Amino acid sequence: MEKVIRQLREDATGEVLEPGGPGFEDALRLYTRSVRGRPRAVLRARTVEDVALAVRATGQAGVALSMRGGGHSGAGFAVADRGLMLDLSAMRSVRVDPGRATASSGPGATWGDYDAATQRHGLASTGGVVSTTGVAGLTLGGGIGALRGLRGLAVDQLVAADVVLADGSTVTADAGHHPDLFWALRGGGGNFGVVVRFEFALHPVARLVTGLLGWPLGSANRVVREFTGFAGALPDHIVGELIFTGAVGEPSLLMTPRVVGTAGDAEPLLAPMRATGPSTDTVAERSYVDGQRFLDPLAEWGMRHYWHTCTLGHLDDEVVALLARFTEGSPSPTNLITVEHLHGRMSRIDPDSTPVGFRHAPYNVFIEAKWADPADDEANRRWARELIDALRPHAAGGAYVNYLPYDATTADIASAYGPRRFDRLRAIKARYDPANLFRTNQNIPPGWSVSRGSMPSER
Repeated sequence: MEKVIRQLREDATGEVLEPGGPGFEDALRLYTRSVRGRPRAVLRARTVEDVALAVRATGQAGVALSMRGGGHSGAGFAVADRGLMLDLSAMRSVRVDPGRATASSGPGATWGDYDAATQRHGLASTGGVVSTTGVAGLTLGGGIGALRGLRGLAVDQLVAADVVLADGSTVTADAGHHPDLFWALRGGGGNFGVVVRFEFALHPVARLVTGLLGWPLGSANRVVREFTGFAGALPDHIVGELIFTGAVGEPSLLMTPRVVGTAGDAEPLLAPMRATGPSTDTVAERSYVDGQRFLDPLAEWGMRHYWHTCTLGHLDDEVVALLARFTEGSPSPTNLITVEHLHGRMSRIDPDSTPVGFRHAPYNVFIEAKWADPADDEANRRWARELIDALRPHAAGGAYVNYLPYDATTADIASAYGPRRFDRLRAIKARYDPANLFRTNQNIPPGWSVSRGSMPSER
């Protein structure tokens, strides 16, 4: 590692930070405090050449490498214990070409950066609904967002990517160049290289109707039954999430409508839901930028986290009762159980066009356990795991890999993609990263086939 640090100090244009030195602790301030270990050094990259240098140096030395984009990983993947953290947060420029209706984003940009730049032209792509979420991490895992019904996932908007590969070379991947790599990048996570430029298609979007509707938890069955009665028939421009939580002062059911358009466009959802008598109603027509950041207060930085996820094939009274019971028994009042409604264009796109393994599911569950005291670690992690175990009989199969926990097994990751897609990802990984340099993530080890043998030992 000392040789790597010397090489970076001599040749990189970005800062090299070490424990005890200025800026090191600041670099470790991430969305989550549930970080396992500490890096030996941090490189705050400024250029693509810095990124390539870090990749070559760590690969040759056999040193662990991690990437920090937006720093919003609940699993803490930005930190490579005793390795090198490649901090990309300075590479956050967003360039918009309104004539071509495309935008190029650096790997350190957040969706707040991206939305602000694209909305100057009245344009948007599917992106994260918390403004501090990184463009890179959300996109590489698939990218659920407010425009999923109308435009698909973030990966469905990705048209090209510049990638630093494991050997330090840089290639452009798109439909005509390295198409296998381009396919893998659209949902395969950070397993195949360091993406240093994302190019997305843009679409006209001006207004978003969103906010919170809220009911006491005791009303959950009645309210959810009303929603599921018409959710499958909603037009593409309307999606929403249901949130079970105690974070608003008492155990409650919240709904977050996400309607592309004006207040009138939201009536197919809002009219029947308001008829159920919500006790809280902050839903309003907002600018797209404001609509993409109103949930930021519920996603505060500096908490401890354990994320988990599964899909749902149905959202009936039994499932709702289960979610309510776990909400009432939550060891932390700030824990959230979010049920994302999945429909529209994201569900109609050819499932083989990307590695994403959950397009078929009508609902997705995101469990975000979050708490402050390290003494509460085990209670909250156990709560999330037990909830997932209870939901498994109701799952539709597949999973959104961005929500998987830090301790997901290779079998969990394979299940998230499905055997056929996972086999293809393994083969592409073997071609582009045979030594598994890019492994501080929801890792796809190279070369093994689900259909041809037993599970390999995990790194």
